[in-house]
Amino acid sequence: MTTNEIEIFRKMSRGDEGAFEYFFKKYYGRLYNYCYDLLKDSLAAEEIVEELFFRVWEKRDQIVVQTSPAAYFYRTVYNNSLNHLKHKKVEDKFLLYQTHQAFEEIEKANNSFPLSTLIEKEYEIKLQNSIEKLPDQCRQIFVMSRLEGKKNKEIAEILEVSVNTVKTQLLRALTRLQKDLKHLLVVLFFKN
Repeated sequence: MTTNEIEIFRKMSRGDEGAFEYFFKKYYGRLYNYCYDLLKDSLAAEEIVEELFFRVWEKRDQIVVQTSPAAYFYRTVYNNSLNHLKHKKVEDKFLLYQTHQAFEEIEKANNSFPLSTLIEKEYEIKLQNSIEKLPDQCRQIFVMSRLEGKKNKEIAEILEVSVNTVKTQLLRALTRLQKDLKHLLVVLFFKN
């Protein structure tokens, strides 16, 4: 089976979407479960596995599989999970410092608005601005998924695109928003 999957991987590297779909369908759930076991964070696990498949397709002609596609997938998810944990640890320390600084500044200014109200308002403004900057289809899919609560299959039917397109566009939106709002999300996390 490994030899067969290596051949399927080669087809994918030449642009065969059916080969990509084979790997996505076979490994997405398994890799998600593996990543979730490592992180105990469903959103992070989903993002890491979706990012893997996004990168595999995007860099398909540059990836060289030494042993088997499965080994490559699991190793990449493992490494990205470790990187996520390291990054989160540093981010948490930095955010704790920033939160402490914010409290000190508010005490100095003797501001009459509660900190939580200021942070939430800033977050709403930044989130809206970030969503507006997304490309049209990407923004539309994000709004339908995250703000309207529609499922990927439902969005695909409404927009007449594949479910994989919905997943890819959603991953792009989440990656961009996460990058834009990273510092605010950490503040909100500590606020609650």
